[in-house]
Amino acid sequence: MDPKQKELNLTTIKEVLRQYLQDKGFRNTPERYTILEEIYNMEHHFNVDDLYLLMMQKKYHVSKATIYNTIEIFLDAGLIRKHQFGEKTLTSSSYEKSYFDKQHDHLVIYKKDSDKEIQEIIEFCDPRIQGIKEAIEEAFGVNIDSHSLYFYGTKKD
Repeated sequence: MDPKQKELNLTTIKEVLRQYLQDKGFRNTPERYTILEEIYNMEHHFNVDDLYLLMMQKKYHVSKATIYNTIEIFLDAGLIRKHQFGEKTLTSSSYEKSYFDKQHDHLVIYKKDSDKEIQEIIEFCDPRIQGIKEAIEEAFGVNIDSHSLYFYGTKKD
């Protein structure tokens, strides 16, 4: 992504957060914007521990509790998405930025002979899934706002 578009995106998500905080009557703190910017500069999934370590390495003084609370705000505001990939970590939830992303699905590849240690996560979008979604909407008379689809496995030898 070119730097001009990246800056435009950051401006947009900061405004979304500002409006959300105002609407909910939450405090508008600089730490929240710093955390949001760090998340939107990432190119991969992350967990709270990853984010906390990144913030500490960059000499930001935020507690893990602040990060947990901020993550909840971002989830509710639609700025990030939460995943449960089934990995065995101290913090079992993974997150990713979501405001500009189209719906996509995940292939979780575990390391062979491990106890659910993730080797790789591949994001993909298959147009056939959109057809299935539309068929379900028609069959049940509903509007589907979002979905999640995970495949789990290991690499073939």
